[in-house]
Amino acid sequence: MRRAVVLALLIAGAAGLPASAQAPMDLTPGGGPPSAPLPEGPMVLTPAPSAPAARPAAPRKQAVAPPIPPKRPDPIGALIETPSEPPPLAAAPPAAAPPVLQAPSAGMPVMPMEPAPPPAQSPQATAEPPPLPAPPPARPVAAIPPLPPGLPRSTAAGAADPTADLAYGAFQRGYYLTAFGYATKAAGEGAIAAQTLLGLLYEGGYGVPRNYQEAVAWYGLAARAGDREAQFALGLMNLRGNGIAIDRGKAFAYLEQAASGGKAAAMYELALLYLEGSVQPRDPARAIDLLSRSAAAGQADAQFRLAQLYAAGDGIAKDEVTATRWFAAAARLNHIDAEVEFAIRLFNGTGIEKSEAVAAEWFDRAAQIGNPIAQNRLARILAAGRGVPADPVAAAKWHFLARAAGRDDPFLEDFVRGLNDQQRAAAMSAAQRWPAG
Repeated sequence: MRRAVVLALLIAGAAGLPASAQAPMDLTPGGGPPSAPLPEGPMVLTPAPSAPAARPAAPRKQAVAPPIPPKRPDPIGALIETPSEPPPLAAAPPAAAPPVLQAPSAGMPVMPMEPAPPPAQSPQATAEPPPLPAPPPARPVAAIPPLPPGLPRSTAAGAADPTADLAYGAFQRGYYLTAFGYATKAAGEGAIAAQTLLGLLYEGGYGVPRNYQEAVAWYGLAARAGDREAQFALGLMNLRGNGIAIDRGKAFAYLEQAASGGKAAAMYELALLYLEGSVQPRDPARAIDLLSRSAAAGQADAQFRLAQLYAAGDGIAKDEVTATRWFAAAARLNHIDAEVEFAIRLFNGTGIEKSEAVAAEWFDRAAQIGNPIAQNRLARILAAGRGVPADPVAAAKWHFLARAAGRDDPFLEDFVRGLNDQQRAAAMSAAQRWPAG
């Protein structure tokens, strides 16, 4: 039976967390760009230690309309398995060899680079990290406010309804009016999944005028019947103020219900609230438990945030090996900030065997997506020939792109000034053609 578990993907969006990498001059996260070229010495990519923010720095994005689901939902009420060991490190993506371009002219300033220092003696990636914590016992859930009267009662959770299945099939093919018709009939007969789908149709304005009050009513009916997708949707609406007033207390209650039902995305959002401490007292241990369960279920944002906590030792013993493994797991799921952090750790050999060549491939992967931090780092290693053959034109190209996105770098400015006119023109042309060429 087709059910609505992926509806959270339609509403939640991508709550990207900013990478901690910030400093373009030394490839070190944290701090602003210096005003002079790099001094003689090794390239440093290690993130500068800092107290982790209780919550990602970037504000939550207010969702306007849920996106179209990419695949059919999984069965309602399916629970995640007990967390297992973190996934193995991701394989590096294939890297295209840069074109052979004219070498810089004589007298051009060269980026001073010495071999990077060996990593401090610490456990290597071959050591098995400690197992992830098991799910905690059931916790009491805050009461959910009553719903408007006059709506039909729901059928039992998980009850089969062919009309609801037809509604989801039509919705996923883009036949929204047909989906609305089927869902209205099934929801009126008490089908929980159809009630959740009606909430989604009204929230997103799919085939019908957007109506947040109707969305809340239909989501609420399904949520009271125990549908974790409806609980998650209401949690996000209250958390982000999507069509209704922000109410973080209600958001916390709905998210805790959805998390208790096994919703991995709800575990992640609830963990952020525990780290923030705005609704309940700050509880890093509880947050880490939720993040561990969500990360083990394959939630990339949870994997990235958990890696940050392991790296900082916030609420848990500091463990660079486990941090690197979770950064790698999130990077494998195309989490851009995780790709940058994983590349930095590969370059420096932090929690993993050092490999500048593989790090360059991960920097290139994130740079090609448009991440300005990765573009800046890639420009520097191309200028220095660290992990890849030196390529001054490609280095200048990536510097131009990063600079256009706000990543100024005085060293690379000096480097580009040392190129001849032909090289600068080729780099500018390549930057203007990007990403086409």
